[in-house]
Amino acid sequence: MLDGVDIVKQKKDMLQQSNDCPQLVALFTGMIYAYASPAIPKLVSEYGFTIEDASYFPIIPPIAMLIATPIFCKLTDRNGRKYTLLTAGVFHAISWVVIAFADAIYLFYISRMFFGISDACMFAALPTYIAEVTTPKIRSSYGNIMVISSLIGQFLSNCIGYYVSIQSAAFIMLPFPILFVITFAFMPDTPYYFLKSGKAEQAMKSLQKLRGCEDVKTELLRLNLDVQRQLSESGKFKDLFLIKSNRKALAIASVSRSFQQYSGSGSLVVYAQYIFNEAGGSISSGAGAMIVSGIFAFVNLFANVICDKLGRRKSMIFSCLGCAIILLAEATYFYVQAFDVLNLSFINWFPILGLASYAVTFCIGLGVIPTLLLGEIFSTSIRQHGTMVSNIIFGANICVALKLFQLLMSTYGMWVPFLVFGLCCLVSAFCSYFIIPETKGKTLEEIQQILKGNKV
Repeated sequence: MLDGVDIVKQKKDMLQQSNDCPQLVALFTGMIYAYASPAIPKLVSEYGFTIEDASYFPIIPPIAMLIATPIFCKLTDRNGRKYTLLTAGVFHAISWVVIAFADAIYLFYISRMFFGISDACMFAALPTYIAEVTTPKIRSSYGNIMVISSLIGQFLSNCIGYYVSIQSAAFIMLPFPILFVITFAFMPDTPYYFLKSGKAEQAMKSLQKLRGCEDVKTELLRLNLDVQRQLSESGKFKDLFLIKSNRKALAIASVSRSFQQYSGSGSLVVYAQYIFNEAGGSISSGAGAMIVSGIFAFVNLFANVICDKLGRRKSMIFSCLGCAIILLAEATYFYVQAFDVLNLSFINWFPILGLASYAVTFCIGLGVIPTLLLGEIFSTSIRQHGTMVSNIIFGANICVALKLFQLLMSTYGMWVPFLVFGLCCLVSAFCSYFIIPETKGKTLEEIQQILKGNKV
């Protein structure tokens, strides 16, 4: 027989497994997203592709995500979160296989298309899965693990991609999605999904497996009441815009994720090596990219502590303000360098220090809160439609932000995109005060009551 300590440990192990397995999706998403940074210089120097050819490398995934999002949001609602996440793993594996054997630019484009489809699967299912299998007390921590996994993937991609060939990197990274598909296949879908589908017995088995104990009747009853109340509300697409609480949820999810993209985070990851090439200094562009992505990953290990202490709203405000100050300082540096106002050789270390500081500040709010809110904010009845519209807006923002950075950098110089994104962060800080709700420690049902204007 198991004693009390063993039982508690068994419960924790099961809960950790249920949340750590899907984090592998975020890990290899980060890998293939950041792979553009070390790959683009090699595509130009080793394959003879032009900069214009390579510039579409980071743009194709969000376009594919835009197109695929409605399909996989529908499948997530109909077939479950688990099978959509497994599909993400399959498309990721296909993407790496295509890269491994690619010798023409159109094949690289096809690989990026598969990655975009996988992204559509992940964002349709992963935030919802995490929100639905965790308890309110630990939701923030496991939501942050999703971001940490993505950032660790970016760090590994920069390290591996810098030192080995494109084909070798693809073969090294291919086992990660395969491992995910094998391990996650044994995990249950969420109790919310089973209750929504009228499968109470499977919901109980899922909850028992997730909590690591047999006595889950009280929690199951509460979840069932929450789900049935939310399902009693109309869940048609038009209700996303006609019902006030749904409009608020959509605005919060979409606007907070827009703040994230127009802080310049995606552009700094994709164009990291070009930024360090432009900055000069004694550190190589590859080493600089590895250092910054490593700091992103390391700081996020502790980001949830700050987010839990400050709360969602304050974390976002402080993060936006900090990023704004750093980006404007970087813009000043590149402006002085571009117009030769002053010899900056004595502080040529400033760009990497600035981006490292940006990584720290970004992680405590902008890095985790928008993704966390996506899984929390929508009612069960409208989640499919809300997630779909939010992800489409998110994909469009990725495209615009990446292309805007490249156009401003190519046309006006490096200082201009830093200036624009810095000003965007100032606006985001102001808007966060009025838009971001405080959901710390709240159940998903309590969050819905907050959106309706009811006291909790």
